[in-house]
Amino acid sequence: MTETDSSPPFIRVTGLRKSFGTQKILQGVDLDICHGETLVLIGPSGEGKSVLLKHIIGLLHPDGGQVELDGVNLSEMSERQLLVARRRMGYLFQNAALFASLTVAENVAFPLREAGVRDPGVLAERVHEALDLVELSAHKDKMPINLSGGMRKRVGIARAIITRPECILYDEPTAGLDPVVTDVIDHMIQRMQKHFRVTSVVITHDMNSVFRIADRVVMLKNGVVSFNGTPEQLRGSPDPEIQNFIAGRSGITA
Repeated sequence: MTETDSSPPFIRVTGLRKSFGTQKILQGVDLDICHGETLVLIGPSGEGKSVLLKHIIGLLHPDGGQVELDGVNLSEMSERQLLVARRRMGYLFQNAALFASLTVAENVAFPLREAGVRDPGVLAERVHEALDLVELSAHKDKMPINLSGGMRKRVGIARAIITRPECILYDEPTAGLDPVVTDVIDHMIQRMQKHFRVTSVVITHDMNSVFRIADRVVMLKNGVVSFNGTPEQLRGSPDPEIQNFIAGRSGITA
């Protein structure tokens, strides 16, 4: 369940700006993200969706503007406070970013070990719980190289949720996957939200996924938010650029 309009947002992005050299990426992004919602970020490649996620988790420092977590500006946090804030969020990288030298179970346990959990019984129980949620308990002793792409993404999800975060950030969780495996990942995202009542922020270029999982859709273009609304509002938008994006059309005529 998402918060009411009168409640403060869980994450608030205000006037966010970021450039790399002469390349301007974010040019004043304003966005509120509510407790418990699944917000999907869409837009052409190179428009700063991943850069926005990295600001939300505090991996990048803005050139201007700010990101607030429960009303506290991330840029004003000490390193210790920022570390605590990051533990409230899980992050699924584009390629899952598993450690090749660690087993599935060891990969999933890694965030807990980083947080100081050492009890073998607690680690085993939490790893089993996380892998069970993504239906990979039987594969805990395998190495990442022996997993399919979809299985690696599911291990990444298990690792993202093992600390029981309040928010999970998914950076293109279905990229490179076939439609059947994409459907599995979409259902995993929905399962995580329902099981943990987490806030989910998902970057995707798969419009079928957008309409399957989103409570709200935000499009980034030219460094700002160009659309913010429900999937139904997106589908019904009169903007020809949005309709071309939904349909996967370039808009170029022969």
